[in-house]
Amino acid sequence: MDIKSIIRKKRDSNELTKEEIKYFVGKLTKGEITDAQAGAVLSYICTNGLTEDEILNFSVSMAESGDMVDFSDITKNIVDKHATGGVGDKATILLMPILASLGMPVAKVSSRGYGISGGTIDKLESIPGFTTDLTIEEFKENVRRIDVSIMNQGLNLAPAESKIYRLRNETACENSVPIIAASLMSLKIATGSKKIVFDISFGKGTYISNKNEAKRLAKLLVRLGKSLQKEVACVITNMNQPIGYSIGHNLEIKETIMALKGVMAEDLEEVVETLGSVMISLASDKKDLNENAKLIKEAIKSGKAYEKFKEMVRTQHGDVKYIEKPELFKEAKYCMPVLSTEDGVVESIDADMVGSIAVYLGAGRMKDEKKVNKTAGITISKKVGDNVKVGETLAYVYTDDKEKVSGTTQNLIDAFKFTTKKVSEKSKIIEIIK
Repeated sequence: MDIKSIIRKKRDSNELTKEEIKYFVGKLTKGEITDAQAGAVLSYICTNGLTEDEILNFSVSMAESGDMVDFSDITKNIVDKHATGGVGDKATILLMPILASLGMPVAKVSSRGYGISGGTIDKLESIPGFTTDLTIEEFKENVRRIDVSIMNQGLNLAPAESKIYRLRNETACENSVPIIAASLMSLKIATGSKKIVFDISFGKGTYISNKNEAKRLAKLLVRLGKSLQKEVACVITNMNQPIGYSIGHNLEIKETIMALKGVMAEDLEEVVETLGSVMISLASDKKDLNENAKLIKEAIKSGKAYEKFKEMVRTQHGDVKYIEKPELFKEAKYCMPVLSTEDGVVESIDADMVGSIAVYLGAGRMKDEKKVNKTAGITISKKVGDNVKVGETLAYVYTDDKEKVSGTTQNLIDAFKFTTKKVSEKSKIIEIIK
């Protein structure tokens, strides 16, 4: 058995055995094959696909490439939420304290951002002192004590998945449903998750281009979950504009704080309540999603979710003063309004373009090693369905690089599409698949 025979096998659309997949993943983890060889395997998978047995074996092998977490000594009802990515998506950060404040343990393993998909780890580490580089025992102890914790995948949890995540982006395989499914399930196996809700977004600014592909991935994840004795539900969401108002690390954390105080964009609120309601239904005997949504509203209204967020920040060594006084967060050197050049109603906002502009401003990375500028980003002033007049502010751009300020203005204007007709913003929730 050697890597070239595996490459040839996938090139010729043949099925890899469990042993061949384990060999490939093991060699990748140890750095004993080149990026070119690994990229070739992923490219042929992207072109020719995988059987469900192959996806299952990839999931298990990637999970077993590093440490494994076992929460069985704490509770069997830990629920996890994972998103396929979305521009401005801070739902995960909101849901952790909300669910924990309702007495439902949340253990989250996440990664740093890559490309236009902002990482939950990067966003939380915008809070001075906040650390996610926890040992497994520290991670478990946090969940045991306060019902919530988040850990950086970059230590030794599913290291093969982390490498494949990078390579699939670099080799234009980011939208391969089999690779995405195997990556997602490997993380859930490694972290011991038994109950999982996947937020699968489709549209511009995501890896999934259309609703049919999103449904295909959702149904595949549910089937894989059953094979692995895991309870899986998928919520399909439409990414027809960035989620909420902000894109960028400090900006999104400040929006998160406001949301936990009850000031939340309608689209973000809908996503949070739907995902949270499904998570509650998996973690408890509360199966009525409408009633669960009320519990979430009450957790926010009462301040319990906000207080739990502060407890989470404090436990992971973050400076709570920044949560209590968001104005303490460092701001970008330059902030410039982007003004509309036409009248009309906002019909759509190209999330992919907005995300790319945010990366250009410094809020994202295109290489693993590159640091992000936590102050850079964009805030959206007008959302889909809003009326706009010439000269009104569509958005603000934030950056420390003066040369980038004016260069982004026209591109950001181009991300907004206008109509003369009335626009009713469509629900972001398309379907729930269990």
